Amino acid sequence: DVADSCRTGAARNVIFGLALGYKYVIIPIFAISISIYVSFSLAAMYGIAVATIGMLTTISTGLAIDAYGPISDNAGGIAEMAGMSHKIRERTDALDAAGNTTAAIGKGFAIGSAALVSLALFGAYVSRAGIKSVDVLTPKVFIGLIVGAMLPYWFSAMTMKSVGSAALKMVEKGNDPTWCTCYAPLIVGTFLGVETLAGVLAGSLVSGVQVAISAPNTGGAWDNAKKYIEAGGVQEEHVKSLGPKGSDCHKAAVIGDTIGDPLKDTSGPSLNIIIKLMAVESLVFAPFFAAHGGLLFKFI
Repeated sequence: DVADSCRTGAARNVIFGLALGYKYVIIPIFAISISIYVSFSLAAMYGIAVATIGMLTTISTGLAIDAYGPISDNAGGIAEMAGMSHKIRERTDALDAAGNTTAAIGKGFAIGSAALVSLALFGAYVSRAGIKSVDVLTPKVFIGLIVGAMLPYWFSAMTMKSVGSAALKMVEKGNDPTWCTCYAPLIVGTFLGVETLAGVLAGSLVSGVQVAISAPNTGGAWDNAKKYIEAGGVQEEHVKSLGPKGSDCHKAAVIGDTIGDPLKDTSGPSLNIIIKLMAVESLVFAPFFAAHGGLLFKFI
């Protein structure tokens, strides 16, 4: 469907790819939700911790699945640089297309385990900070929720922009990277207090999981749509009607693939790190925030 949407230009291709990524958030979220409910019902937060360890035991399989795509892609690049037969490149492209799917699966496992890890760390933070309950109707907590839900989008924007800037500099044969670091938990905990920080952690977890699942699926779909069109010479009649390389349909697919690369290779995977890192950072500094945090509210 994504490849077929390229017939009418890049805009429709982008719309179809985004819609596909959003749609494929549904099943993983229900699966994670059921896992959380069952594990918590059986053994409270200890059950969540055990479920987290259970998902993390699949890390070796996940890494192997994730590595399949880059290996196939590099094999294709080596074959092309070595001037090998075009048929070899076609085979490596087919393997790379399969690799995009396996990479999306691996990233799905990564964000699933990250969600459970962050939830377990969130429980530890609430306990260590001395918070009896997190009431979302409290203004302090609700402010934290909406700010926390915004952070994954802000972080994604920074990483996507950095990919675009670095790509432009590579085209211009330059190399002048700029770095931007955000210490959200430290700022929120110090100035707004432990309750607001609890809201930030909850909001970033809930929002980050959605974005981290949809981004790799969208990027992988655009990449595979491009490969599907490029394989027109060796596939069924429907695919032949979309190609060949250099056609308007193929150009639209290339635009989608270019947009999808920072989504599936940068923003999506990095969100797993940021939601876990925020939880760990908050847990480490929880006693300090409980004793000295909330400076802003003390002067209001």
